[in-house]
Amino acid sequence: MASFSFLFAVLAWASFLNAHALAAGGNSTSVPFRIMSLGASVTFGVGSTTGDSYRKDLEDLLVANGNSVTYVGTKKNGNFTDNAVEAVPGFVISQIAALADTAVPQLKPNLVLIDAGTNNCNQGGTVPDAGANVTNLINNIFQQSPGATVILTTILVNSVAAQDACRVTVNDQYTTLATKLQSTGAKLILVNMRGPDGPLVTDLADGRHPNDAGYVKMADVWFSGIQEVISKGLLTKPSTDVTAATGTGKTGHGDGNSTSSAGPAQTSTVATSAPSPFNSAGRRFYSSSAFAACLGLIIASAMA
Repeated sequence: MASFSFLFAVLAWASFLNAHALAAGGNSTSVPFRIMSLGASVTFGVGSTTGDSYRKDLEDLLVANGNSVTYVGTKKNGNFTDNAVEAVPGFVISQIAALADTAVPQLKPNLVLIDAGTNNCNQGGTVPDAGANVTNLINNIFQQSPGATVILTTILVNSVAAQDACRVTVNDQYTTLATKLQSTGAKLILVNMRGPDGPLVTDLADGRHPNDAGYVKMADVWFSGIQEVISKGLLTKPSTDVTAATGTGKTGHGDGNSTSSAGPAQTSTVATSAPSPFNSAGRRFYSSSAFAACLGLIIASAMA
């Protein structure tokens, strides 16, 4: 009986470690990421204590999975080295598109993360042309950085009822445009920041911008979208035809294939020591209850 209990405990522990590996691992690719985070105040980092927005957490997740990552943009914000970004607080869709028209041809990202439309809703009324304008933005990116993949997000919740209602209608337009563009073969992924995994109203610092916990949730949603990009083989090698420095970068493997005037890419490796309940971004990979259950089984087997 004791040996059976011990065997059961070992199997439970192995299952637990496997679940940990699945949650922690995700997909990785040998293709380096040259990511442009494009948007307004949320992308810039308003509401976070560090100004990092979701960007550092997302980079940590990608690097922990063995990916090479460089952020590109003409602006910088956040308390981390690779903090390039293409975002200005308060900008509406047309202004964000103008940012992209300048930065994308120069930096040629192979992945663009778009969060746009919140400030259009903040101005009041409805935004019936949001979908059409973002479609134009995306198509321009495809032309300006051939081979690029775009991940578009639905926009966040808002504590002001009228502004939040506007965001729902904008998100409906984004869902429609994503379906249409994907049907033409466009390399576009839509992620849902307004879904159950995105920030809630209680995760907002001021009723509009996420707090640190909200930005962690955003990073997780973006990460899920990037997993889809990898699994579908949508990522292409970054262009070498750039007219501006592309940032410092971090790498989990590979050479990063990035040009920079700010120094070499930083290296981060995945730990191979005993399993930890947290990854490099401080996220718990498994629940404490699962850990306690497995530990209890092992103790029980030892006492049997």
